[in-house]
Amino acid sequence: MLTGAIIGCVVALVIMAMNRSKAKQGTGLPGQLEQLMRTKGPLTLAQIAALVGKDTFMGRGSVAQALAGLAGVGKVRTTPAPAGTPQLKKVDFITYEIIEPKP
Repeated sequence: MLTGAIIGCVVALVIMAMNRSKAKQGTGLPGQLEQLMRTKGPLTLAQIAALVGKDTFMGRGSVAQALAGLAGVGKVRTTPAPAGTPQLKKVDFITYEIIEPKP
């Protein structure tokens, strides 16, 4: 049981590191999201997932991980849901926007 927990933690850390690396390089799903979002304004998770054709529950999870990688390297600004929004509805109101690089 302990071995399974350790393996799960290692896999989660490796996936986070890979997403962050791809976000820095502009490759993979993070790079694809960055290119698509550059021409758009602030978008919700559902809108972004629909843009890349991953509008399923698992697909939204992949998109959320890619957005977290982009946010981690400072390429995406996350706007939180308004105060008073029910916890389970926050995902419908949080928006993501590409930050333009500074010269």
